[in-house]
Parts: sequence; structure tokens; C-alpha cells
Amino acid sequence: MISSRQLEYFQAVARELHFTRAAEALRIAQPALSQQIRKLERQLGLALFERNNHRVALTPAGAALLEHADRILADLVSVEDEMLGWAAGVRGRIRLGAARGLMGRLAEALAVFCGTYPAVEVELRELNTEEMSAALHAGRLDVATLAAPPPPGDRRLAWRSLGDEPLVLVTAAEGAFAGREQVRLAELDGADLVVYASGSAVGAIVQAALAEAGVSVHARFESREYGTARALASVGLAAAIMPRSVAVAPGPPVSVASLDPEPVWRPTLAWPSGRRPAPALAAFIGFMTGDNSAISP
Repeated sequence: MISSRQLEYFQAVARELHFTRAAEALRIAQPALSQQIRKLERQLGLALFERNNHRVALTPAGAALLEHADRILADLVSVEDEMLGWAAGVRGRIRLGAARGLMGRLAEALAVFCGTYPAVEVELRELNTEEMSAALHAGRLDVATLAAPPPPGDRRLAWRSLGDEPLVLVTAAEGAFAGREQVRLAELDGADLVVYASGSAVGAIVQAALAEAGVSVHARFESREYGTARALASVGLAAAIMPRSVAVAPGPPVSVASLDPEPVWRPTLAWPSGRRPAPALAAFIGFMTGDNSAISP
């Protein structure tokens, strides 16, 4: 039977794809780690890694085992956190993924939550929606603020809405569209625009809205950050479309206009549906949604 220690060793090598770095992360000697991996391969009767003098790579069997290892080790952490919570009140660790457009609101909420539950440790990771969904499925995140609801057919995730918010046009304080209260999407045809990298739910909403309006823009810049998009718009290099709360927050001076038709993003709080949340996670879900029934087993 495979032990959790073997899975932990395997996961470290699979993540680093380098035995020395994995051994350093695990704080064990590299020869001992190599021996443990060879033992696991003999036990399973197959190769988990392809090795040569220049690289280490996962075999197909290794990639399959990594999916199981991520989920199993995450479940073990969840079990420990839940037992600690039952033993000593609400305590434990929450691995939280955060959508960039929600960071302002989330920071304020976390300040209150952490003050209310000082024994809960929150690890925050800022990722795009695609990355967070994958991490939730693999057990690398416990909960995430996604920029859009999970796909209707994805029953692996439970979720609750965090409210709708319009996307707005951000431009330089002087120049085209400056000072306008509203801009029709059709007017953006041919305009220079900052677009968002693949995996961005807001980027997908923007592209869908432009396509529905029959608008073709010039994607002059690509960014993962709203702050970068706003900075580029502020100096007149390109326009940008982003959540209103981000556009009106302190930062480089810009002109903000509503769009017609108005694209809307629907941020959500999502967590794995197949596991009962530990007390710390249950408290966080209830705190963020105001709906304790959302966390019932």
C-alpha cells in the first residue's frame, strides 16, 4: 500500500522536476529521496519519471498519480484541520484563491474575518479563474473567489454569488471618449484595447460582449493585471475594460464611462463540493456569503 510519505516525496519531485530541489524542499538528503522514488516505482511496477542527464519528466503514469496525490494529500490536510477545529474551536488553515478584481473588497473582508477568527491562518494566492478552478479540482486550494460562476456541468464545485458588477471603459483623461458618461460598444470598433491573458474570466466576458456587438478591436497590449491595464489607459496608449470598483479605486487618473450594452461580471465564492468543509473553511464560507446553509454537508 502506498503511504502518505511516499506520495509527499513523489509530489515534491513531480512539482520540481528536479531531485535536488525537491530534496531541499523536503529537507532530506537527495540520495535518500531518489531511493524512495525508486522504491515506489518498484512497488508499483512502472516508471513514474523519465530521467536523463539533462531533465526529469513525468511519464503518463506519473501524471495520473500526481492528480491522485494532490487530492489525497489535500484531503489529509483537510481532515487534520477539521479535527483541530472540532477539538479547539474554529482554527486551522484556509488556502484561498483570489480574483484580481475582488482584491479591494476581499482585503477588507479578510481584515474582519481574521480579527474574528484569529486562530485561522489564511494563505492567499492571486490567480486567474482558469488557474483557480484547476487548483480547486486538484485540491491545491480550499476556496476561491472566481470571476465567474463555474460551468453549469461542473458538479465538483459548490458556489455562491458575491453580487454582480458592471464592466466599464477606462481611457485617458484627455482624448477619445474622455469625459463621456456612456460609450456604445459599437464605437470601440478599431480602437486600441488592453486585453487580458488567456484564462481570465473577465477577459472572456469582454471578448464575448465585443463579438456580440460585432466589434473588432486592436489588441495592442495583453496583461494579467488591471493595474497595468489602467496605467496604459491613463497615458493614452490604449483603452481598457474592467470592473467598475477597480476603475474608480485610487490609482493613475483615468476617465471612466459605462458601456452600452453593459457587460457584467458575476464573481462567486467556490469550493469543492465533494468534501465537507472543515470548521475554519465553513466559517469563512458563511462569513463571505452570509448563508450558513451553503455549508451544510
